[in-house]
Amino acid sequence: MKKEIRIGLFAIIAIALLIWGYKYLLGTNLLNRSNSYTVEYSNIDGLQASDPVFINGLQVGIVQDIFLKPEDLKTLVVKLNIGKEIKLPPNTVASLRSEGMMGGKLIVLKYEGTCSADCLKSGSMLQGEEVGLLGSMVDPAEIDQYMAVLKEGLGGVVDSITNGDPNSGVNQTVSDLRIAIANLKQTTIAMNHLFSQSSSKLSAVFSNLESVTGTLKSNNDQITGLLENTNEITRQLASARLDTTISKANQALGNSSDAIKSLESTLVQAQQTFAGLQSILQDVKEGDGTLGQLAQNKELYDNLSRTAKNLDLLLQDFRLNPKRYVNVSVFGKKQKEYTVPEEDPAFDTVQTN
Repeated sequence: MKKEIRIGLFAIIAIALLIWGYKYLLGTNLLNRSNSYTVEYSNIDGLQASDPVFINGLQVGIVQDIFLKPEDLKTLVVKLNIGKEIKLPPNTVASLRSEGMMGGKLIVLKYEGTCSADCLKSGSMLQGEEVGLLGSMVDPAEIDQYMAVLKEGLGGVVDSITNGDPNSGVNQTVSDLRIAIANLKQTTIAMNHLFSQSSSKLSAVFSNLESVTGTLKSNNDQITGLLENTNEITRQLASARLDTTISKANQALGNSSDAIKSLESTLVQAQQTFAGLQSILQDVKEGDGTLGQLAQNKELYDNLSRTAKNLDLLLQDFRLNPKRYVNVSVFGKKQKEYTVPEEDPAFDTVQTN
């Protein structure tokens, strides 16, 4: 046998083993003959391909495939792969159940009697049934029995807790609960009475609140304008560099303080000057010193006034008649005799005196 043929045969065998192993892991044994059946459900609640199929607790097959019914796209069609040796009668029901509290799904085949010539053929449709969690755990025919046992057990537990004493245990708790409910009823009655008495006041409060809200609504534009003005003021204050303004104000206050100190010094000096002036005026008033004598002695004042007038006449006459006071002879020429002018201004002064 050529090497290429051996390699090809080995590849075919390897692929066949791979397919068989994959199907075997999914629960399908390709070496065993089986029949296929279909079941329709409205909700499979998490049923998946390769989930088991049981009859009385014995696994007889698996779920081969799940797909939507093409006619309505709401009904789910489940394809079951059942062993060839299993013969199913026409009344077989495929019950979809839960494996337990932790989840997981399985299908249980239920039927009555056996079949011979009327057994379902491969590809037949089985009747479907969906059972909830409680129905999966307990047979519906046994629920009444379980409830009776549970009732007896709970009665024994209650009796053991109360110990036959109505004032202890659960009985006492129930009594306290009744008292609490009665107190709660009285409280609700009192609250209803209080609300009924305060209904008018509450109505007035709500009316006032409605009036206030109406006023706010009618003045919405003014409030909006006020808020905008406030925002504008705060923006201007923020952009005004208050720190710089405050620094300049502090500097101006410092300069003002220096100016005030200088003014205080000037006022002190002025006060001293006024004090000296007051002293001089006091001396003048009392006749002390030259100014005092001049102010108080009228004779001295008259003499000074007369002297001033005479001096004025002298200067006036000297200006008008200098030859009267200065006699200059050039080359021995005789000086002319001075003649008093007719309009001598000294006449008025002499006559006044």
